[in-house]
Amino acid sequence: MPKQSKDRISYFYDAEVGSVYYGPNHPMKPHRLCMTHHLVMGYELHKKLEIYRPRKVSRSFSPEEVRRTTKESFLSLSHSLSLCQP
Repeated sequence: MPKQSKDRISYFYDAEVGSVYYGPNHPMKPHRLCMTHHLVMGYELHKKLEIYRPRKVSRSFSPEEVRRTTKESFLSLSHSLSLCQP
């Protein structure tokens, strides 16, 4: 018999994501996230998950906030690409 794990699965969801439309060719499909959330709730999977609501980033976010939420490798790449802009 397999050993049962005490680990819990974390699940991030914000209901406001369903109100965003990124355009027809964008890979993000917010309605799919909403449908997934309804399935999670309908099958009562939320009882076995730790559900978190992501913290919103302000429009005038500080450099510290960016560093706290973004990998250093991505920041370095973004910085090097922005230096190439005319």
